[in-house]
Amino acid sequence: MRFNIRLFILFILILNAISLIALNSSLHQGGEFSGKEQFYKQIVWIFVFWIVIVIFYFINYRVYFNLSFYIYILSIIFLLGVKLWGREIMGAQRWIPLGGFNFQPSEFSKLAVIILSARMLSLEVRKLVFFRKLLLPLLLISISFILIFKQPDLGTAILIFLIFFMMSLSSDIKKRYIIYTMIVGLVLLPLVWGKLADYQKRRIIVFLDPNVDPLGAGYTIIQSKIAIGSGKIFGKGFLAGTQNQFNFLPERHTDFIFTVIAEEFGLIGSLFLLWIYSNILKNILNKTKEVKDNFGQFLCIGIFSLLFFQIFINIGMTMGLFPVVGIPLPFLSYGGTHLLITAISLGIFLNIVKQW
Repeated sequence: MRFNIRLFILFILILNAISLIALNSSLHQGGEFSGKEQFYKQIVWIFVFWIVIVIFYFINYRVYFNLSFYIYILSIIFLLGVKLWGREIMGAQRWIPLGGFNFQPSEFSKLAVIILSARMLSLEVRKLVFFRKLLLPLLLISISFILIFKQPDLGTAILIFLIFFMMSLSSDIKKRYIIYTMIVGLVLLPLVWGKLADYQKRRIIVFLDPNVDPLGAGYTIIQSKIAIGSGKIFGKGFLAGTQNQFNFLPERHTDFIFTVIAEEFGLIGSLFLLWIYSNILKNILNKTKEVKDNFGQFLCIGIFSLLFFQIFINIGMTMGLFPVVGIPLPFLSYGGTHLLITAISLGIFLNIVKQW
C-alpha cells in the first residue's frame, strides 16, 4: 500500500479531535469544568502544531545532515540549562520557564538523537564500522542519557536508547554487535538502581506488586486499571467515567489520558484509537521503504521509533504492564513541548515524502 498523504493528515486530525474530547472530560471534576485554561491552551497548541508542520514541510530535510552535531550540542546546552534555571514540579526538575510556557529540553533531545543517529548510521564507512556507527553514537547519546536521568526522568532516558537501537538494527552494523551491546547494557542495568530517586524505586516496586503501597506509589496504577476495566465494551459515556470525574485518578490529562478514553469509550473506543495509531505508523513504514537516500530513510525509522515506543510504553504503563514513567501519549496528552517536537518530526517526515 502506497503512502497516502491526505489519509495520513486525516488520521492526525482525528487524533487532535480525540485529544480535545478526552482532555475536556479529564479537566472536569464533579461535573464542573475546572480546567478551562488548560483546555484552551491545548487548542492553541494544536493550531501551533499544524503551523510548525507546514513550516518544516518546506525545509529540505538534507539540511539536518550538516546541522546534526549543532542540534545535538544545542540539546546538551538545554539539558544543562535545566540544572541552572530549571523549574521543579513534583520532585522533578525537567522544565525551563519561558514566559508562560514551560519548555522541556528532554523532549528536544529525542529529536536531536534521531537526527544525530541518522547522520552517523547513514555514512558510508568501510573501516572501524563498530566504533564509528555504534560505539561513538552510544557514547554521545550516553551524555544525553545521564543528563536526562539526573532530572530525574528515567522513562525518556531509556527511550532515547531504544530509538537508537531500533535505528541501528536497520543499518549495516553486524547484528551480533548490536545484540552484544544490548546484553552488556542489560547486565549493567542493576547498577542504575542505586542512582534512582526514591519515588522511582517505589514505582518499580509497585509495578511488581501494586498492593505493596495501595494508597501511595501504587495508587495511580490501581486506579488506572480500575478505570480501564470499568469501561468494559462500550464505555460509560462522555463525562460519565467515575474514576475520572470524581478525581480518583491523578495526572489523567497528561500521562494517563488513555485511561480516560478507555473508561468513557470502552474497548471499542480504545481499539479505534489503536487502529488510528497503527495506520499512522504503517504509513510511515511504507514510505520508509520507498526512500532511496540513507539519511532520509534513517530519519523515517527514527520518527517511527519515537512514535511507536511512546505509544507502546504509555498505553502499557496505564494497564500496569510497565512501571509508571513520564512518557506522554503522542498527539493526545496535554502539554506543549511534546506536541511541538512531534510536529517538527512530522514536518521533517512529510518533507521526505515530498522529496521521494
